[in-house]
Amino acid sequence: MAGIAGVLGRDGGTLDLMLERIRYRGPDETWKHENGPVNIGCNELNVGGSRRDGSHYASAGARAIVLDGRVYNENAEHGNDASIILDLYERHGLNFAAKVDGDFACAVADGNRLVLARDGVGIKPLYYGHDRNGNLCFASEAKALVDISGSVRAFPPGHVYSRETGFRKYANEAVETPEFENEEKAGKVVKELLMKAMEKRMRDNAVTGILLSGGLDSSLIAWMAREIKPDITCFTVSMENGQDLPLAKDVAACLGLRHEILMFGEKEINEILPLAIHHQEMYEESCVHGAIANFLAGRFIKGRANCVLTGEGADEFFGGYDGQYKQARNPEELAGIIEYLIRVAHNTALQRLDRLNAANSFESRTPFLDAGVMDFALKIPLNHKIHGEEQTGKWILRRAFEGVLPEHIIYQTKRFFAQGSGVAYIMRRLAEQSISEDELKAFNAVAGNPFLASVEELYYYRIFKESLPHPTFDRLVGRWDPMRPAFFSEWAAHSS
Repeated sequence: MAGIAGVLGRDGGTLDLMLERIRYRGPDETWKHENGPVNIGCNELNVGGSRRDGSHYASAGARAIVLDGRVYNENAEHGNDASIILDLYERHGLNFAAKVDGDFACAVADGNRLVLARDGVGIKPLYYGHDRNGNLCFASEAKALVDISGSVRAFPPGHVYSRETGFRKYANEAVETPEFENEEKAGKVVKELLMKAMEKRMRDNAVTGILLSGGLDSSLIAWMAREIKPDITCFTVSMENGQDLPLAKDVAACLGLRHEILMFGEKEINEILPLAIHHQEMYEESCVHGAIANFLAGRFIKGRANCVLTGEGADEFFGGYDGQYKQARNPEELAGIIEYLIRVAHNTALQRLDRLNAANSFESRTPFLDAGVMDFALKIPLNHKIHGEEQTGKWILRRAFEGVLPEHIIYQTKRFFAQGSGVAYIMRRLAEQSISEDELKAFNAVAGNPFLASVEELYYYRIFKESLPHPTFDRLVGRWDPMRPAFFSEWAAHSS
């Protein structure tokens, strides 16, 4: 985890201002490289283990790099994360990003040249815009650029940019995954790739915890982590009526892992709701739901762990959002929903995860979003992911790990994090106490207003506008729910 920023052009204090606005992303150290028209900087978070401090920046002669993310290339242990990417740039030029195995947003200063790049899915954030003098500015979060640029945009995942070449899309060349003949062999490869992904993320001994919801994804993470580090700690946050809490307790007990639990209630929700909306820069209903438990989990582990594992990404790549894909009316729409949810993850679920980690100054690592795992998952037919008349999601995962945990864990029904923790029901009631259906209809009838799906979204939107009034933030909010009216027309337009 780090916060990066920079200016291509004359810097009159803009770099310092942007770094100060996102200092919580990396409170341990601030590093800058200032060389004529190219000025870049980094707020560093040190996570311990064998990972050396200052792993998010490097320089070599006239070249320098700042990085938010982690690098898992085979030679990564021989240098810090940033220096690995800088070496790839020196050897491969603008094709360097295709050679990176990891999650990253980075900026390379090469004399008077600035190069920006972002990983293929957008696990790590990056925004850019131009100031009133025409200088290109970039930063890890939109809030760092507001009032500096009037046209802040999200840097597109899977692209490299330089002023000379513009935006260039790249395909990952760092991993190569096998083909397979049937579901059984595919499941075996999935399990092997996930174990390899875990080993890569734990080899520096920085990971000391797991965010364990009790759902399938985090439960599988806990089993794999225990195989590598038997003394790892599980952290769970829940309300008293949270459906996932008994499952999380079962998993920890079954694996013999230390389990720390934070119970919270309506008081804590009201206290942190504005903070969670402010940090994640979103008002979308499901993202705000998840933000509450994520934010409280971050507060809970702060001081207990600097680096943890999460199950993020399994739903997108293995067909887990059954409330969404069951809306499909035919196989083409089903494929469209799965593709769309992956495509918008960078400014929905992944944005939420990143911002709420950053707000609490800790790092999470996501084995399901390993480059090899994602590459192989895209090869798996949908009928291996979503199975039978019941349309059981994540089927290939369940089959691959069958027997490692009790059956009621492996074959449990999908619940959103907020439902499992008990948050969703409380928040719906809070919103309905404040806003009526008539108010929602009146809001949606105003031309130019975003279409909001519920009184809850209007409740969150009003908090969002109080905290983030600049119109830039409205433009950047991602929407991922295919149950909203515009989904299929957007999908069709994109597909054509």
